[in-house]
Amino acid sequence: MKWTPILCAALLAGCGGMPKDPERTLERVQASRTFSVGLIAAGGPAVADRRHAFVRRVAEATGARPAIEEGAAEPLLARLERGELDLVVGAFAPKSPWARQVTLLPPLGEQAGRGGPVVIAAAARNGENGWIALLHREARAAAAAP
Repeated sequence: MKWTPILCAALLAGCGGMPKDPERTLERVQASRTFSVGLIAAGGPAVADRRHAFVRRVAEATGARPAIEEGAAEPLLARLERGELDLVVGAFAPKSPWARQVTLLPPLGEQAGRGGPVVIAAAARNGENGWIALLHREARAAAAAP
């Protein structure tokens, strides 16, 4: 029993700074003051407005400037998975196969698509939990904004 406080203190010391980014995405973004964003080109003006509003929120939250490029979903998501992009934002099918390979954040909105509704959302690289936590917070706030 007398060792319990010491053991608890040792265990808690190892938990400091949770959540962690194995690739240090959030730390790098804050230090370099820049982050790379892929904007999925499809979707129309409503998608464009939501994408840009979310990216602005992330820029304000991190104090970093977004380096933006537009393109097709598949190549951008593949680059995100490899760590070449920090964030991808655009229209996704509700049951996107990418949901197993990247972290899809809370929807920023929804719109009608050819095959049914699509969600406007952002995706981040799996495992970068500090970065993902910040993005989750900003996605929820952006979705709630008028």
